[in-house]
Amino acid sequence: SYAQCRGPREAAFELTYGQGVGSPEAIDIRNARCITLIGSHLGENMHNTQVQEFADAIGSGAQLVVVDPRYSVAASKSKYWLPIKPGTDIALLLAWMNVIVTEKRYDVDYLAEHATGLAELEQHVADKTPEWAYPITGLDPSLIRETARFIAAFRPSSLVHPGRHVTWYGDDTQRVRCVAILAALLGSWGRRGGYLLPSSMGLRKYPPYSAGRGMADSADKPSADHYPMAGELLASGVCDATVSAAPYGVKGWMVYGTNLIQALPNPRQTAAAIQKLDLLVAIDVLPAEIVGWADIVLPESTYLERHDDLWAASYKEPFVAVRQPAVEPMYESKPGWWIAKQLANRLGLSELFPWKDGEENIRWRLEESGYDVEAALRDGVVRGEAVPVCEEEGAELYFGTDSEKIELYSQQLADAGFDPLPNFTPPDEAPPGMFRLLSGRAPMHTFGRTTNNRELGALMSENEVWINTKAARSLEGFEGQPLKSGDYVMLQNQDGVVSGPVKAKVTERIRGDAVYLVHGFGHKAKGLTFTRNRGASDSALTTRYKVDPVMGGTGMNVNFVRISRAEA
Repeated sequence: SYAQCRGPREAAFELTYGQGVGSPEAIDIRNARCITLIGSHLGENMHNTQVQEFADAIGSGAQLVVVDPRYSVAASKSKYWLPIKPGTDIALLLAWMNVIVTEKRYDVDYLAEHATGLAELEQHVADKTPEWAYPITGLDPSLIRETARFIAAFRPSSLVHPGRHVTWYGDDTQRVRCVAILAALLGSWGRRGGYLLPSSMGLRKYPPYSAGRGMADSADKPSADHYPMAGELLASGVCDATVSAAPYGVKGWMVYGTNLIQALPNPRQTAAAIQKLDLLVAIDVLPAEIVGWADIVLPESTYLERHDDLWAASYKEPFVAVRQPAVEPMYESKPGWWIAKQLANRLGLSELFPWKDGEENIRWRLEESGYDVEAALRDGVVRGEAVPVCEEEGAELYFGTDSEKIELYSQQLADAGFDPLPNFTPPDEAPPGMFRLLSGRAPMHTFGRTTNNRELGALMSENEVWINTKAARSLEGFEGQPLKSGDYVMLQNQDGVVSGPVKAKVTERIRGDAVYLVHGFGHKAKGLTFTRNRGASDSALTTRYKVDPVMGGTGMNVNFVRISRAEA
C-alpha cells in the first residue's frame, strides 16, 4: 500500500509538516465548510467512516470542489467540477497558489507564526497565473481564479483532501506537496474542519525479542541514495531485486493478503520475478491469481472467524479496537496468529509468541495496559478520553520538521537534489488514436480480490470502459456503425497488450482524451470460475510506470490504449 498507493502523500506531508496523514486519515470532513477533492472518488472509493462523514458534511451544507477528468459520483454533488487534463494537476495547484498569494487570501497570522519559506513561495508562483495554467490544464482562467477564491473564502475550515491512491505520474510526491502547501496557505493544519492532530492509546507489547539474531539489509532499494524519502518498504523494489538478484538474491516470498498480479504494475515483470523464486507462499482468505502461482497456500480464516491483534491507531478520537470471532473457521482455514505461531515453532522462534492463542494475547495486552478486559471483550472497543485535536479546542500545534515549523520551501528536498518547491513537468502525450488509461474503484469490491465472490459479483459482475461521446463518434473502424453503450470492444495498449472484450460506456461524463476502467476485472486464471474473462484488466494494460524519484512510488497513469470493435 506504500509504493503503489498512499506513499507519496505520506512523504509529502512529512516533508512539509514533519508527519504524515496516517491511516485512517485524521481529517475533519464532518466540520469542513468547503471540501476539495483532487482525483479522490469518495463514495466510490469506499472507506466507510470517511464516506459517512462526507455525506454528513454535504447534507449540512458543506461546499464541494472536485478536480477530476471524470464526472464521478462525488463530482455530481459539487459546486464546481474541474475536468482537468490528466497529468496537469501540479499546474492547477500552482495557479491556485498564485491567486491566493498575490491577492493575499492566505492566513497571514497563521503563516507568520507557524511557517517558513513564504517569500520563496511567493517568488516561485509569481508567474504561475491562471492564464499560464490554461493551455496546460484545459481549464478556463476565470474558472481557476474563481475556484481559488472560493476555496480560500472558507479558510481555515477549507479541507483539501490528501487523496489515497496517489501514485499517478511519477511526480506524485511533488504534486501532494502542492496539496500540503495549499493546506498551509488556508491555515487548515491543526484547525477545525481541516487536518486534526490525532492521538492514540498506549498498549503494552508482548515481551521484547532479544535473542541476538541479526536482520538482513532490505532488498527493496538498490542503494541508500535511491528514493531517500521512502518511509516504508517498496513492494515493487522487492520484485526488482528478485529479478536482478541485487543487492542479493531473493529466493522466497511470503505474500500475505494481496493479489500481486493485479496490484503491481507490469504483471509480466511480476511473473518473471516469481519464476526466479525457489518458494512462494500465499496467505489469503479468497482465491486470486497469486494463489495459483504459489507453491504453498495457507488459507486464512476471515475477520469474522478469528482473533486479530489489538489496534490502536492514531485518530481524532483515541480508541483500542478488539476483533473477535463470531463463528468458527470453515474448512481448513486458520487465523493469521495461528499460522505465524506454528511457523515460528518450526523455525525455533517460539519465544516470539509467548502465549497459547490469540485470545490469551489480547487479554494479556489489555490487562497489562490497564484496561478493563471483560468490558473490552464485551464492547469490542475501548474508548479513550477525548483530547484537544485542533487549535479551537486548545491543542498546541507542533511540527516534526528540522525547523519545527511548516516548511513551504523544503531544504531537505534541496539537500537531496530535488526541487525544494514543486515544479510542473508536462506528461507524455497520447500517441495518435489512443487514450490515456485511468482506473479506480467500485464501492462493492475490494481492489482485485473480491470479483470472484458471487454475492458481490451480483452487484457488479464486470467493468465497463468509459469513453467520451464525441470521441466515440470519431473512432477509426466504427464508420457506419458508431460505438454505443453496451457494445463490446477490445483495448490494446502502446506495447501491444490486448485486454477485453469489455462493454463500452459512451458518456459525456469523461474528457475526450482519456478512458476509465474500474480496477480488478479481466482475470484469466482458470480457477476463478465466476469472474474469469469478465471485463478488461487495467493491470494487464499497465505495462509501463514512472517511478517517483523522491520515495519510489510507481506512477501508473502513464499508459495509453486504442479501442477496436470486439469480434462476435
